[in-house]
Amino acid sequence: MSNSFSRESPQTASSPTTMRRSPRKIWWGGLFITSLIAMGSTFEAVRIQRSYNPPTTLATPTQQWAVSSTTATFLLTSLTLASQMIPRSSRLTRGTKLELLLILISLGFTCAAVGASTNPATGLAVNAVGGVSFGNLYYSTWGSFGCAFTLLLSYIRTERGVDLGNELKSKGSRFRSWVILIVTTLIVMGSSASSYDAQCDVDVEEKPGKYCRRAALGVTVGCIGCVTSLTIVAMRMVFATPHEDENVNRGSGGRGSNTIIFAVEGVSSAVLFCAYGFAVAYLTSEKGPGAPLGNLYYSSWATFGLTFFVAASCFEEFQAAKSMILTGRQQQKSRARDSLASNLDTNSLDPGRMGAVPTDWTSQQNTAREVWSENSGQQDTASSSNFGKQASSSVGEVQIS
Repeated sequence: MSNSFSRESPQTASSPTTMRRSPRKIWWGGLFITSLIAMGSTFEAVRIQRSYNPPTTLATPTQQWAVSSTTATFLLTSLTLASQMIPRSSRLTRGTKLELLLILISLGFTCAAVGASTNPATGLAVNAVGGVSFGNLYYSTWGSFGCAFTLLLSYIRTERGVDLGNELKSKGSRFRSWVILIVTTLIVMGSSASSYDAQCDVDVEEKPGKYCRRAALGVTVGCIGCVTSLTIVAMRMVFATPHEDENVNRGSGGRGSNTIIFAVEGVSSAVLFCAYGFAVAYLTSEKGPGAPLGNLYYSSWATFGLTFFVAASCFEEFQAAKSMILTGRQQQKSRARDSLASNLDTNSLDPGRMGAVPTDWTSQQNTAREVWSENSGQQDTASSSNFGKQASSSVGEVQIS
């Protein structure tokens, strides 16, 4: 028995699964705190709402779903943290498929809690016009969702070796902005639709016409922005060609696809910037659905800021590419003139190179034309090749030329 124990104990002590500290413990702790606040706030919000109804009235499905999702998130987080503190059970919830399953379930429940609490039709965390009426519930549910999403990213990075943050960073800041725009425009569309359903899709005689028209505008610009952002992200992931494949791409039209993608980005960013400039003015005005602080207010202003950044980035890259093209042409002409002057000087000093020394101005012009025809082709090819290499290495994210 002593020999077997002495052989097993070093193996157990050196096991990386039992000894290592969970890299996501702090985020599990954050999810524990935010879910606790969200659960208590949901109970309070439901109790206040039910106090206005007769005692025999049952809870609505939305209230039941909000209570269930926040409670389930808190219980799952509590069990996960407790298991990670016990050495025997920590092997099951640290870097395993079980932990991934717990993260995905928690992420699903937090999404449900955000949807149920921040819907103007339910009135739990926001009122009927979309403004925040219960700050603890509103911010704690969004905080729970943020912690759960960060847990998923951390698991993918540490256990699967895929760092999504670095992948997005390697594609440039404008690409990251397009990805974030997918989320913000989706929130604009969903929040505007919820506001429209709460105030306009009801059986009343007098509906707020201005409010309803602006809510419909929010749904429209949100849908257009989401589809446009998704399209550009897909185009850059599928059709954009890196600089390392320059020689191959020139023969297959890769450079042309980069130029088309950049043109689509520039036109789309300008259109979205103008559209969301009007949308923010109408949505967040006094009679608009985004006037009070809430999902629509924050998402519409965030979208407007992102479209401005994308449009400014495209304009700067266009100016840089234009400047490089003009500089390359000037350098090409200067080199051609210098080469021509050098060849003329050589021919005037060396009669044997061209056969005879020009005796008049007409003969000298003919010699100049002959020298130009001999050297211009090689000079143009070399200059354009050098300029192409310079342009393709310093254009920007999609490397237009």
